[in-house]
Amino acid sequence: MSASLSPARSRAALRASARISAELLLVLLGTAVMIWLLGRMWSIVWPLVIGLLITTLTWPFARFLRRRGWPPALAASVVTVLFLAVTAGAVALIAVPVASQSGELTDGVVEGIQRLRAWAAGPPLNIGDDQITGALDTATDRLQNSVGSMLTTLATGVGTVVD
Repeated sequence: MSASLSPARSRAALRASARISAELLLVLLGTAVMIWLLGRMWSIVWPLVIGLLITTLTWPFARFLRRRGWPPALAASVVTVLFLAVTAGAVALIAVPVASQSGELTDGVVEGIQRLRAWAAGPPLNIGDDQITGALDTATDRLQNSVGSMLTTLATGVGTVVD
């Protein structure tokens, strides 16, 4: 079955292809703009996300208390305080063993970095110590900057909630 190409069918196919391509570009542009806006508004979006997460996780228990006759504000307050206490307890239960083994963890990380350096200096990559040191310094700086900005954002969000 041979299909003949006519100028009208070719134009229609090209027009449909161009329309689909333009719509795809608009969707990609809109997505890029939304991601950029989300990045710019992260200090506003992050506390909202945390608040929605806490609300979603604690709603069933608050609903249970409200059905038992508790006033809405008291039920929400009790559930929020209990949630924060359980979360702090879980963090404490995790942090104590990790802190007690921090010496072993540090030794393991140092040994792993030394093994990685020895492997990278080998034949397939032949990366020198100065290049590895530069890359590690850059990664450390980026990590410290991102942690600093996250802590600043968190402190700003907590300060806003407290005020």
